Amino acid sequence: MSEVIERKTLIDNAIGAHDPGLFAAQLLAWLEATVYLRTLPNLRKLGIEPKAIPPFEAADLRDISVRKEADDAVMAFCIAAGLAHDAAGFTSLDRLLTERFGIIYPGSSALYHCNQIIDPIVTLDDAVGQVVKPLLEGADFAPKEIWNAGLRLLQRLRSSNFERVLTPLVAAWLRMEWTRALGQPSSLQQAQATIPRIKACLAESFADQAFIAALLVASAEAIDRAVEPEYLTQLAKLAQRA
Repeated sequence: MSEVIERKTLIDNAIGAHDPGLFAAQLLAWLEATVYLRTLPNLRKLGIEPKAIPPFEAADLRDISVRKEADDAVMAFCIAAGLAHDAAGFTSLDRLLTERFGIIYPGSSALYHCNQIIDPIVTLDDAVGQVVKPLLEGADFAPKEIWNAGLRLLQRLRSSNFERVLTPLVAAWLRMEWTRALGQPSSLQQAQATIPRIKACLAESFADQAFIAALLVASAEAIDRAVEPEYLTQLAKLAQRA
């Protein structure tokens, strides 16, 4: 397991720093580790002592489960790069992975979501990609766009292997964006009621999922769009800390 932890640490570092060179160098090793982890319980049931993580054959990269893990890792990188407005890192990753694996490389589907206009939006990755794309382009987000970005990124990171890496990055971005929005009170709906709630949330020092959820709840009435009650109920539950 120490080898798995080492590989996870390296890919985490690559994502957190949106370092395309390190990510491209570590992606294959990480994908090998995910397959190893999936087979480990079956090996133990059969009484087989796990050995070193086996290297991939070329056919392994075409496996659907491997492609899914690659999409998760590449999307995590794209989110981190987008939040930092690092278009150069995003472009470099595409080039490096294409050079190593070919045009339809593992994770290329995730990157596609972030550099194309997708309409209609069907999947969560469609929605997340349409958040990342303007971030990479350096767009200024209106309050309703900040809110939507926060919701979609929160939903995506909660299903990712890179939840711990992405959570503080999303929290920091939302803190910065809502602080900026408070400096333009005319852009906020029901400003008299919503500004104090947003300020109270921003005064907290947390950078976890509960903070993100609480900020989404506090800012829901500040945007010029009705938020579905089901979302607010789920967010309120997530905002509660043990």
